[in-house]
Amino acid sequence: MATHNYETDFLDWTQQQSAFLRAGNWAEVDREHIAEELEDMGKEQKLALQSLLRQILVHLLKVQYSPAQAPRTKWTEEIIEFRDHAQTRIDATPSLKHHAPELFDKAWLQARRAAAKAFELHQEKVSIPERCPYSIQQVLDPEYFP
Repeated sequence: MATHNYETDFLDWTQQQSAFLRAGNWAEVDREHIAEELEDMGKEQKLALQSLLRQILVHLLKVQYSPAQAPRTKWTEEIIEFRDHAQTRIDATPSLKHHAPELFDKAWLQARRAAAKAFELHQEKVSIPERCPYSIQQVLDPEYFP
């Protein structure tokens, strides 16, 4: 059986490596690249949760601090949707809870910058607090809205 190259045909490589693993053909297994891919999968889970936390935070800031009234319903609906996605990820990967505080801190820095830029683009004079005004529990709580 011809071996497939990790760099030139990733899909074929994954299928072949899966077959090698299932068959116990350990000599043919590309251990280094499989280990890299597993690590990347873990990073992607963390980045996805961080992104959702960031989106929730941006929308909470908009709801709380923006003087605009018309988009509030949309922002609230998006908060609900992002929370559902975040909870689904946490339920599917419980160890994400252990990383949530670190991810939350990173998400806050990103959300603060993004919200500030959005307020600026809409010529809204808003002063966003330096420290996050919400706890991680509030951010994930489906009933919490500022």
